[in-house]
Amino acid sequence: MKTTRFFGKLKAFAIVLTAIALIFAVCACSSDPAGEKPADPTAAPVENPTATPGETANEDPSTIPQVVSTSDQFTKFDTTIAYVPEECTKIVLKQDASEVTGQGAVVEGNTVTINTAGSYILSGTLTDGQIVVNVEKTEKVRLILNGVSVTNTKSACIYVMSADKVGITMATGTENTFTDAKTYTELDAKGNPNACIYSKDDLTINGYGSLTVNANYNNGIGCKNDLSIVTGTVTVKAPNNALKAKESFRMHDGIVNVTSEDDAVKVDGDDDISKGYIFIEGGTLNLTAADDALTATFKITITGGVVTTKVDGKSLNCLGEVSIAKGSLVEK
Repeated sequence: MKTTRFFGKLKAFAIVLTAIALIFAVCACSSDPAGEKPADPTAAPVENPTATPGETANEDPSTIPQVVSTSDQFTKFDTTIAYVPEECTKIVLKQDASEVTGQGAVVEGNTVTINTAGSYILSGTLTDGQIVVNVEKTEKVRLILNGVSVTNTKSACIYVMSADKVGITMATGTENTFTDAKTYTELDAKGNPNACIYSKDDLTINGYGSLTVNANYNNGIGCKNDLSIVTGTVTVKAPNNALKAKESFRMHDGIVNVTSEDDAVKVDGDDDISKGYIFIEGGTLNLTAADDALTATFKITITGGVVTTKVDGKSLNCLGEVSIAKGSLVEK
């Protein structure tokens, strides 16, 4: 009788274990229907060596932050690096035959014009062409550079004519290069564009690739409003100002290498005392210039990072407030 009760209890215990195992199996299947670790939607798309141009693959999201934590100087749009390739329009740059897969961009000759808000993955080469952004003043555009090379013999390589804000995101591990000519033949009545990468509105640079700007005409990267660098490696050579903004220049992290025949970083807004400033909270800036390193109308603030200057003029040129964290400025 005792033996029968013992086996009865053992059988009941086995049934309980089986039920628990089934519950765990069901949960696992529901969270991972493919039987593998699910793809993280925040993973950074990077170039897929087996993909055709313009296609991307996700890498381990645990190795790269996709939403950067910064101060209140930067918006969520500035600090978001993640994107979903399937939700982006793909543009493959080809001489005389650029291809667009998706909505929001048109090709005319060697000019690719983006006329709708959204995210666009660009890859390929233009030996004499231009990327134009022309959307409503309330709309944002993200340009994801996935191995891009553009030269232009008449004007800017990237020309933001109208937008609320444009983000340039360098896909992880990619190299992206823009080179203009010594003479521009296509200018508006105000002499714009006047930089290899030129924006009439806010411009943000982020990502974990590299951006190289070889300016030959005037400024390297020019912006009529706020110019922000959040992450990435940015290298600029220019015969005038390497980085030029009207309202502010802000940097969170990354590496900036500048060689300029005038000022390295210049902000010259003078119509609003709350504008006209430079704010650096981290990263590395190596600034070589024939004139000044950092020039701002009203304020220069460096709370972190390291700014190394090698200039013929001043390291800091500002008529207003200057605040520099100890050890953040190295003059050579």
